[in-house]
Amino acid sequence: MPSPFTLRRYQPADFDALAALAVAASSSPETACGQPDVASADEFATDYGHRPLEQEAWVADVDGRVVGFGVGLLRGRTLHVEGPIVDPAHQRRGIGTALFGKFEEDAIAHGVHLLEAGVRAKNVRGLQFIERLGYEKNRRIAVYECHERFTGGYALAEGYTIGELKPRYLLPFLMVMHECFPDYRLPSNPQRLFEPDKMKIFLALDAADKPVGAVTAFFYPEDRMAYIYHLGVSAPQRGFGIARALLVSACDWLWDVHDPRFIGLSAS
Repeated sequence: MPSPFTLRRYQPADFDALAALAVAASSSPETACGQPDVASADEFATDYGHRPLEQEAWVADVDGRVVGFGVGLLRGRTLHVEGPIVDPAHQRRGIGTALFGKFEEDAIAHGVHLLEAGVRAKNVRGLQFIERLGYEKNRRIAVYECHERFTGGYALAEGYTIGELKPRYLLPFLMVMHECFPDYRLPSNPQRLFEPDKMKIFLALDAADKPVGAVTAFFYPEDRMAYIYHLGVSAPQRGFGIARALLVSACDWLWDVHDPRFIGLSAS
C-alpha cells in the first residue's frame, strides 16, 4: 500500500524539487494543467526564484519527498492556479484534487471572486481533470510570446492616428469594446484607466477624432511579465493597419517603460 501524502506550504528547501517536477512535466502534453511551463531548472529559477512561494505554493509530500505542487497567483480579484503538477508515479491518488482544494481555500480567504487555471488545448487529461472538479471551460486563448521588440513599425491608412485613452473618449471607447468584446466591463473605479502606471490603453482614432479601436497593455512587476489584452477594432475599420499599429504602440510602451522579460499576446 503506497504511503499517504500530506499537503503543506512550500519551504525554500523544496525549490529544486519543484523545478525538477516542472521541467519533467513541461516535456509532456498530458502531465501539466498549465504553467509552470519551463525547459530547464534555470528557466524555472528565472520565472519563480523571485516569487513569494511561501505564500503562493502548496506542495504534496510523501515520506519527506515532494511529489506534487501548484502555485496560486493573486491578480486583482482572481486567483490564477499554475499547475498542479504531480509526479507520474503518484498520479491518480487524489493529489491534484487536494492541491486544487487548497487554492479554493486560499481564494475564499482572500475574498476573490474568480479562480481560474489554464489547460493546454491538447491536454485531454488536464481538461477532464478540471471538468471533474466542476470548473467550466469559458474561453479559448491562443498565447504568443514576444521576446524581442517588433521591427518595421506600422503604416496606418491616411486619416487614422494612435493616441491614449482620455476621459473624453470614455463612452466611444466603451462602445468599441462592447462591439469587440460583449462581456467587457469597466473597473469599479474608471479613474484607474487614466492614471497609467502598470497599465495603459491605446486608441486608434479616425479623422473625426473618434475611437475605432483599442488595446490594453499591462505589466506585472512581480514577474516582469507583460500582456496585451483586448486588442479590438470596429468591424467597418478593419483592414487599414489599425490592429498592427495598436499592437506595436502597446509593445513599444512596455519595452521602453518597463523592460519586460517577455510580452504575452492573448487572442480570445
